[in-house]
Amino acid sequence: MNKKVELTARIMTFAIDSITIVVFSVVVIGLLEQIRLHPYASLGQEIQNLLPPNDWLYWWIIQLALALGYHYVSWSVWSASPAQRLARLKLVNAQEQKLSVLSFLFRLFLKTLIINVPLFLFVYDGDFFLFSGLIYLAIFIIGSKMIYENPKGQMFHGLLSNSHFVYLPEKKKR
Repeated sequence: MNKKVELTARIMTFAIDSITIVVFSVVVIGLLEQIRLHPYASLGQEIQNLLPPNDWLYWWIIQLALALGYHYVSWSVWSASPAQRLARLKLVNAQEQKLSVLSFLFRLFLKTLIINVPLFLFVYDGDFFLFSGLIYLAIFIIGSKMIYENPKGQMFHGLLSNSHFVYLPEKKKR
């Protein structure tokens, strides 16, 4: 049995993945915005016609889709995100085998819901900035406590999907 993945590794991988997703989202959204700014181009006009009156929701949905795609593709390839792979972590089920697609999607949905509700509140109305920050602080404190006290280091979405992270075995030197 692998030892429990510590909080610092989880925070580091979360931060690196978040920065990667933000950079990737900024690039893709910038490209889509450039296409949209050229109404004489047929694709740009089609995108313009599809946009709701409030553009923030459109961009938030695109960013969310990119983040979900990032996690799904990396999990499909490595059972971990690139940052988790770098930290030599792997997402497994209770029997320490690869998660089923359904379990992974359930876990990803829960994680997305937990992380994006405060962001949605803030983006929807800037007056929710302090409230959103307090929600994130509560998520961090509760999540840290759960990782520290749980024998497998599971947070809420890990408990419900019966999944947790383990360290990959060390490579043998030849």
